[in-house]
Amino acid sequence: MIKASQLRKAEPDDLKALLVLENSCFSGDKLSRRSFQNFLKPGSHDIWVLSQAEILVGYALVLYRSGTNLARLYSIAVHPDFQGQGFSRQLLRTAEQAVVERQCVYLRLEVKVSNQAALSLYEKSGYKKLSRIVEYYEDGQDAFRMEKRLMTQALKTAQPKPYYEQTTEFSCGPASLMMALQTLNHRYDMNRAEELQIWREATTIFMTSGHGGCSPHGLALSAWRRGLKVHLYINTPDVPFMDGVRDNEKKQVIELVHEEFMRQISETDIEVSVQSLEAEQLESILQQGLPILALISTWRLNRNKAPHWVYLAASDEGFVYINDPDQDDHPHLTQTDFQQIPISKKQFTEMARFGQKKLRALLVLS
Repeated sequence: MIKASQLRKAEPDDLKALLVLENSCFSGDKLSRRSFQNFLKPGSHDIWVLSQAEILVGYALVLYRSGTNLARLYSIAVHPDFQGQGFSRQLLRTAEQAVVERQCVYLRLEVKVSNQAALSLYEKSGYKKLSRIVEYYEDGQDAFRMEKRLMTQALKTAQPKPYYEQTTEFSCGPASLMMALQTLNHRYDMNRAEELQIWREATTIFMTSGHGGCSPHGLALSAWRRGLKVHLYINTPDVPFMDGVRDNEKKQVIELVHEEFMRQISETDIEVSVQSLEAEQLESILQQGLPILALISTWRLNRNKAPHWVYLAASDEGFVYINDPDQDDHPHLTQTDFQQIPISKKQFTEMARFGQKKLRALLVLS
């Protein structure tokens, strides 16, 4: 067994050895020099290296989703000449320990379905299969998405709720609603035509720039039209999203659209509750256990102060679990980082508000 002192955080001087190791271990889906250079800088990731007799024989790379309690084992590698000696297991345990220290609930990963040695390691280490991803790798092979629960108070690993990635920068609301609709009706078809149709129904027409986003009231109507019982909780009777609009003509259009939404809602059985929606009220709503659409600010996720709709797939005593339909243009993030993401309830309470007036809105569906 090697000494613990030979396992350490990677340093910039390890770049050359890491590239040699990567080329020795993988024929495709390899990390580039630029990627390693980025991972050797401070950020939402950790990379450990394992050496023996001053030779770098393995590494493990973990990515953290900012603003969440989720981690993903992006890559783990041991040089072919040193495999079968327990080094992969040691790297995996080190990664898990670091993930726990960062208060992450789950460690997730993807692995080739044909990689029996890796599958055996993960299964013996307590990882459960979540799903199979078709043609995930460059060579066309499928992958298993796997997960290990690292905090016993969190939800047990289970089949994830339906997921849909928004296909435009402005359709997070429709994408979130479609996920909830398929949760309640497995025969419901999530597709792009439906995504755009819901956006046309629910948009406020104008935002600060570009295409409009969906208002809570517009989404409530779209959900009701598709046969759902809808309860909208909102912390203000004011017209949503007005504090970021400077142009008077745009303000007038938003006001007119909102007035029409309110008129249509008055002719339905949609419930609208105007209340403060602080931590206690949010907790009470979450305890209902129903599908929820939540308006959040993306600041804690990607440092952009933008309004964004997400689907709350589940909750427990300490966490909420969201499906985020907006997969950032990050080269190393996959659906694994956006589906059933654990976020502490304290973090979520801070996240679930937008703008200077701290708009809070939740759509509870059944």
